Amino acid sequence: MEFTPEQKVLNDLFGNDMTYIIPEYQRPYSWDCIGKSDKNNQVNVIWQDLIDFYESKSPNIYFMGSMVVIGDGTTRTYEVVDGQQRLTTLTILLTSIKCFLAEVLLNKNMPSTEQTEFIAFINASSENINKLIFNEKRNGLFTSPEKKVKIERTFGFSYDNVLKVVMECGEASSISFELEGASDEQKEVTMRYFKNRQYFIDQLRDTFLDNGLLTREKAVDLSNFFEFLKNKVTVVQIRVPKFDVAYQIFEILNNRGLPLSNKDLFRNFLISKFHTLKLSNKSKYKDLDPNEKWRVLEARYELDTEFISRYVESKNGKNQKHSAYNDIEAIYEKNFKDSLQGSKIEGFYKDIEINLAIYTTIINTHFLDKKLRNCISFLTKSGNLSYTLNLLLSLLRQEKDESKVLIFLKTLEKYTIYTILGTSKRFSAKPIYQAINFINSGKMKEAQEVFDLNSAELDELKKLFDTQIKDNDIAKLIIAKYYYAVDNKTPEDVVEQILDYAKATLEHIIPQNPNNSTNWVTDFDSKFRQKYTYKLGNMTLLTQKMNSSAKNYDFSKKKGIYGQTKLPMTTEIANLSKIDETFIESRHNKIISAILTDLNL
Repeated sequence: MEFTPEQKVLNDLFGNDMTYIIPEYQRPYSWDCIGKSDKNNQVNVIWQDLIDFYESKSPNIYFMGSMVVIGDGTTRTYEVVDGQQRLTTLTILLTSIKCFLAEVLLNKNMPSTEQTEFIAFINASSENINKLIFNEKRNGLFTSPEKKVKIERTFGFSYDNVLKVVMECGEASSISFELEGASDEQKEVTMRYFKNRQYFIDQLRDTFLDNGLLTREKAVDLSNFFEFLKNKVTVVQIRVPKFDVAYQIFEILNNRGLPLSNKDLFRNFLISKFHTLKLSNKSKYKDLDPNEKWRVLEARYELDTEFISRYVESKNGKNQKHSAYNDIEAIYEKNFKDSLQGSKIEGFYKDIEINLAIYTTIINTHFLDKKLRNCISFLTKSGNLSYTLNLLLSLLRQEKDESKVLIFLKTLEKYTIYTILGTSKRFSAKPIYQAINFINSGKMKEAQEVFDLNSAELDELKKLFDTQIKDNDIAKLIIAKYYYAVDNKTPEDVVEQILDYAKATLEHIIPQNPNNSTNWVTDFDSKFRQKYTYKLGNMTLLTQKMNSSAKNYDFSKKKGIYGQTKLPMTTEIANLSKIDETFIESRHNKIISAILTDLNL
């Protein structure tokens, strides 16, 4: 197999005359900055990782992953087989710095006494950014900018033009959707480019403006950040001569794991430390079996690679900067010592076992208190799971009083739902780690205050439950919250019903596209359907199989399918002799009331 791997900093990746063609067969740009779940917050995570790494002042490089391109090395034009999402997002990030500076210049967000100097700085910085993202194309005596990242399109709607407008700091309003016959999907993808650019600009404002001004100190900081991006952010570019080789490498990168995982390395670390302990005092530790110490952990707990990362981040209160294994070694050396109570490795092992027990309880939601169990079930299904696990592990390790834990988590629930349903807050790792650091310092009150919503936000949150929710994942989560709210009031019994969230799917009682011959059209006014189809009162949960069976059937047929489930919110609908607008409206109010009561709103 012929291929050439090469580590490249962004300054080389976007070097002179480099051109990357994103071929037509590639899927459209899909990375998001919505920040409501693991599926649509890739841009948030990239920004958070980059800014955290930059602010850590680490001497190491920041590795962003790999990309596979086709090219023989004789030209500087490459076809991108793998890595287009990363490449496009980096282009948008670099563009965002330029657009941010243009905004500063336009609004004169700079010290009035130094405007000439700042204008020179902004112009020079913008020119340097343009050199990274554009090539200079010569036309006789003149030159014009040509994008280094191009999106191939033979016919139809052009994302290449969208990217061009984004890179020139243009507005979405300049895209001629009607003229180009854009579909709803194409409009959505288009807006993703602009939303991601705006997200980066918002973050740049928060980071590099001081009370709305680009001060001299902040200008230097921004310049250093740009140099960091150019010279310390790297990718491994794998260059191959033809498509079949590129695709084979792509498959290997995506389907094969590394020879040794963090878990493997951690196992070797623990066992070797216990071997050393045994050799140091053979009489005292003659019965010690290092391998058995590991087997106990694996047998009793959910010991996976994920735990190792969560342990590290919950201890350090920040993203991993190296491998979880390297960080765990650092924690061991820094936090544990030989003492009268036992050896260094014994103290570390005990701490690992305590944290593993908590982690296992969280993963399996094995909490005796129903309210606590339901609260944690909801939070772990709300997206951004790794960050939630970090926080929960830190919280449950520090606070043993379950009633205090529940109060904290109710505050977190409100904050989480507000970021999911609202528009003014997006998910960010920053408050999570801020709270973890407070918790680890024993400052529980300050940790909880990180997630407190102000009175205006709480009022807005109450209203958000009465809005249309067209995202099925979000709607499913809020309906699950209703299930947990009702379940919290159900008396304890020897047999309890547990919601299998993974198997549940969202069901719209009034179908989204009802057939004209059904009761949904004859018995429900079109304005009512338009108002309530995507509201909570028109939603319930079914298994995937049942949901597929229900389709757009008349209620008389749907209720038979609803009756096959044991979920109370769905069986109550199956028991109706008929369904009308009053029931849907009343049910909507009932759901909202139950959720608000459970959240103490």
